[in-house]
Amino acid sequence: MIAQLSMSRAVTQPELLSLRHLTTVFLLFSALLTASNVMSSEFERQIRPLTAIDRHYMSEQRQAVEALANRLGRRLSGVPTRDLDTLQRIIDNRWVDPEDIQTSQALGIVFGDLLASELDFDWVVYRDSAGRSRALRYRDRDLFIFPITMVSRRLSAGADLSVNDLFD
Repeated sequence: MIAQLSMSRAVTQPELLSLRHLTTVFLLFSALLTASNVMSSEFERQIRPLTAIDRHYMSEQRQAVEALANRLGRRLSGVPTRDLDTLQRIIDNRWVDPEDIQTSQALGIVFGDLLASELDFDWVVYRDSAGRSRALRYRDRDLFIFPITMVSRRLSAGADLSVNDLFD
């Protein structure tokens, strides 16, 4: 006699469990994606005025650059041609270590002040999913530049930096 194979429900049960697991995983994944999209759309971009803490910190950073300018026998004047030359001399003299992010950013603040005065930009706090930055905003438009990052990233990478070229 030949044994007959049975196709009972017990044999097909693992297939049903796999299908249930896949459905559960799919639903969880969909829920996570939906939550992630809601969170990212909630935090797309926020523009705020500088806080008192931001203004104080930036003032201290300007003083640090002023101290470097004093080593050259100069002061920061707010006159772009003169201050750009001062910034370039500080950079060329390698008075800022590439790993000194804080002083590199201080140079970026002074550079940004020059851009702001020449191009009618204002300092704002720019916040997005990547984080919080101080940026320059053109009037009330959605046009932003990030002079602190422009200077500090180039210095930290050891790249040749011409502040006049950036300014132009």
